[in-house]
Amino acid sequence: MRVFIGVPATVANLGPGFDILALALHLQNDVHVEQTDGDELTIDAGEGTPAELGDARRNLVTRAYAHTCEALGRPSGGVHFRCVNRIPIARGIGSSAAATLAGALAAVSLHRAPWSEEVILDTVSTIEGHRDNAAAALLGGLAICVPGARTVRMDVPDELHAVLFLPDARLHTEQSRRVVPQVFSREDAIFNAARCALLVRCLATRDYAGLGDAMDDRWHQPARTALVPSLPRLIAAAKDAGAAGAALAGGGPSVLALTALDPAPIEAALLSEATAAQIPGRTLVAQVRNWGTRVDLRQ
Repeated sequence: MRVFIGVPATVANLGPGFDILALALHLQNDVHVEQTDGDELTIDAGEGTPAELGDARRNLVTRAYAHTCEALGRPSGGVHFRCVNRIPIARGIGSSAAATLAGALAAVSLHRAPWSEEVILDTVSTIEGHRDNAAAALLGGLAICVPGARTVRMDVPDELHAVLFLPDARLHTEQSRRVVPQVFSREDAIFNAARCALLVRCLATRDYAGLGDAMDDRWHQPARTALVPSLPRLIAAAKDAGAAGAALAGGGPSVLALTALDPAPIEAALLSEATAAQIPGRTLVAQVRNWGTRVDLRQ
């Protein structure tokens, strides 16, 4: 039995939607899974990945697979994973959620277990902790995570480009989340709630002129600027170059700009500003993706 799983990159928060909103992108990790004759769980983590990820006990893909198998009451041995990684690790574009989701889906697919979207998202959230990225990766488009209610999604305009500046330096989610305050003022809560509503409305109606205000934030981004000091300058550079809106990508350190226009001037502006700030990195342009993870099961 073999399974192919294609999982997209995602960008969470989009400014004000902390732990609520995430967007799927046309950038995909491929995971090939094959049952073997032995009892071992093994993984080829893919070219360019850290050596420790070749250990099935440490790789999120195989850890999620083993966790889900245990929850299903099924064995986890006798399976080999081969990964093709295109989503940069620890850059704020959903690499951990993609890995965890792939492992969970491999388990339910190989063991032909019944599952639902909410069950998969609950499983991934238990392992990796971030439902927003996992929801966008599973469902595509814009995912809206509502505590205590069903996760929903909506299509976003296909002409939107995500322009990302990806610093060479990594920033792990745990470190980025530690600096975010647990509480904030009533005024700031209203500020962010209003912008979440405006952001969804802008994407639903193609009101790109409103995205600049809609992607503003008073909760996590001010705190995370301590870890990404260049964030305000990069956001300003992207908007000055014509981006409809810009924000920290997930927990960072990458910066996201959205545009329905030619992305080249925004790429150039981000690179220029990063060079001036002496931040090595690169840009990446991807269109939004209105479909989620694909699973192909073969005998």
